Amino acid sequence: MCTSFEPSLTEFLQTAKDSGKEVELIYVPSDRSPENALQRGKALGMACVPYGEDADKIKKEFRVWAGSESGKLGTDRRSGVPAIVVLDSKGDEMAFLAAESQGPAALKSWPLDEETGVW
Repeated sequence: MCTSFEPSLTEFLQTAKDSGKEVELIYVPSDRSPENALQRGKALGMACVPYGEDADKIKKEFRVWAGSESGKLGTDRRSGVPAIVVLDSKGDEMAFLAAESQGPAALKSWPLDEETGVW
């Protein structure tokens, strides 16, 4: 699912950039190995949380992890991957985009400023 979602995400990020809107994504890996995580983060042009305990801590905080990680992280997740947690400048959650279940349509849930209509 992640690889089929990536082209839509890349297009979304390019549209944001072309519009002068600041969007920064940080990749939290659920890959099978640290090497795969670094490769994917680099291919997406994103900063990458270190594979392992650092990533697991973030996954537990936001309750998002791959089904294959349930043995390690449990079953109390709100979503698998891919998923996007939109944070404000203070690190507080503004929105959750369930890309695993909604695919590219999840990007339409990106929070908009009611006054300006932009994120």
